[in-house]
Amino acid sequence: MPNIKLLLKEKVEKLGEIGEVVSVKPGYARNFLLPNNLAAIPTPGEIKRIQKKKELLEKQYQEEKLQAEGIAKQLGEIAKIEMNAEAGEAGKLFGRITAKDIVERLNSQLGIEINKKSILLKKAISELGEFDIKIKLHNEVTAEIKLIVKKTE
Repeated sequence: MPNIKLLLKEKVEKLGEIGEVVSVKPGYARNFLLPNNLAAIPTPGEIKRIQKKKELLEKQYQEEKLQAEGIAKQLGEIAKIEMNAEAGEAGKLFGRITAKDIVERLNSQLGIEINKKSILLKKAISELGEFDIKIKLHNEVTAEIKLIVKKTE
């Protein structure tokens, strides 16, 4: 059976982007793409509608990027945040500083909503010292701040 040409309504991993006309096997089209409303038959009206949707999404993407760049600029001006924590003699913390703690501190200090998933920590911080924290604000925008963990007096 020959492949079917479909217009993608959404981005589909390993297949294509919004607005692309792709050639897929009939079973994949019938059992997955069409029932999940991910693709449509490429009629002139549908192509026009998807093109408008793509333009709107592109505009929204650029607005989100500009907003993320503004937040990154504010974070660059701060450059560092300090947190106090209970620690033992060897400099090990009694608890841990997690992405949630860092977000709460940034939100209270800046008044900006940052998602805790944006904080790129390999593992929770469990000792005193200085740490470079990367914050992914957007697909193309990343900021970096310095976190200084001090012992509570």
